[in-house]
This record gives sequence, C-alpha cells and structure tokens, in this order.
Amino acid sequence: MTKVAVVTGAARGIGRAVALRLARGGCAIVACDIRTEEGRETAELVRQQGGQAIALSVDVRDEEQVKAMVAQALREFGGIDILVNNAGILLRAPLTETSADDFDLVIGVNLKGAFLCMKHVAPVMRERGGGVIVNIASIHAFATLPHLAAYAASKAGLVGLTKAAALDLGAWNIRVVALCPSAVDTPMLREKPRTEEISATIIRWKKASPIGLLLQPEDVANAVAWLVSEEARGLTGIALPLDAGVSADLQVRKIPV
Repeated sequence: MTKVAVVTGAARGIGRAVALRLARGGCAIVACDIRTEEGRETAELVRQQGGQAIALSVDVRDEEQVKAMVAQALREFGGIDILVNNAGILLRAPLTETSADDFDLVIGVNLKGAFLCMKHVAPVMRERGGGVIVNIASIHAFATLPHLAAYAASKAGLVGLTKAAALDLGAWNIRVVALCPSAVDTPMLREKPRTEEISATIIRWKKASPIGLLLQPEDVANAVAWLVSEEARGLTGIALPLDAGVSADLQVRKIPV
C-alpha cells in the first residue's frame, strides 16, 4: 500500500524539500500551501520525478479549509499515513511593538494550524491502523533571540502540543514528534531588505555551528524521512534538535535575527 503524506507549507523551502524527499521514498504527496501556484509547482516536481501528488490551497488557520483538505486527500488517495506540519511564518519585532493582530497571526499559522491539522488527520490515520506526525518546530522553542517573541512562543507551544498529542494519540498507534531546526537556508531566512544583511546572517549562523554548517532544506527533509520510517518507531513525544551543534555552545554569540 502506498503511503500518503500531507505536507503543509509545501510551496517552497523546507516544505518543498520534504515533499520531494518523501515522494522519492514512495509516498503520494498532498502538497498544501496558501501560495497556490508555488504549491502546484511542488506537486509538478513530484510528478516529474515519477511520484504522485496533488496540490491544495489551504489556510491552516481555517478549520473548514483543513477539513476540506482532509476530505480531498481521502478522495484522491484513500487515506493519510504521514502529516508534516511545516506551515509557518516569522515576525521580527520587539515585544512592545508587536501588535495583538500580528501575534495572533503567527500563533494562528504556526500553532493553531498544526493543532487543526492533527485534530482532523488523526482520525483518518486511525482508520489506516496508525501513522506519524512530524511538527516542524525550532530551536527557538528552547532559546531565542531578541525581536522574536511571537515566533518563539509559537514554536515553544508547538513542542508542548507535540507532547500532549503523543499522549492522546498513542492508543491509535500514531507517533507525534517535533523536529527543531536552527536556521535553514530558505526564502524565510533571506527575507531581508539588503543583500549584505543576508550575507552577514548566513556567515554568523555558520560561525555559531561547531561544524560550520548552515542547514539546507534537504537536511530537514532527510531527518523527516527518517522520523517517519520504521527505524524511528520508538520515538514519540520528543522534540529533536537539528541545529548543526549551535545549542551545544554556551558562549554568547551575536547572531542577527
């Protein structure tokens, strides 16, 4: 039986890399993103490498859209075995200058969206005899930087949600894990006004790593592929850092936001 993987935030960056990697492992892909055209490009890339994929326009904050996504996945592929909650946004602003609406937006996408997807995908996984959910959190769940209050709160909440979901869903043979990357070379990291700021950020993240590595989307995708495999069957309710050693260093490092 072909496994079916739902990947949110699949239009670019980590989400696209995860979709392509899981497809190479034999999964049919449901590529979900609010960026409709780029999501379709991801699905087409999957098909070009010989896989099966559909692209769906989904705002994960909207419960009706999430329910419709699950229903469409069932119509197309008959079930869901893997869910990767990757949809996320980043807000850079001092805490005192973060509006309530902006805070709600970040929490809505990064945390509420994962909750809604788990809520509606888990019963479908139960019908298949179980499944695996990977929530893409962040090392900012544990230690963060200035001007990331909303983002850090959302990722810390996602780690807590992962642990609670693992307890609630374990009886259905559903594993739930959080993967917590450090900086990854994605469009989100490069969304800065000046090229020199982007270069400085990349250099300083590499310096913060004892192996001098800035993670690539494929590094995260490979970790996801392992986490959803039988080789990782003993892992649930954990938050796994994927940070090129950044969190092992107790020195204070000036890494720009």
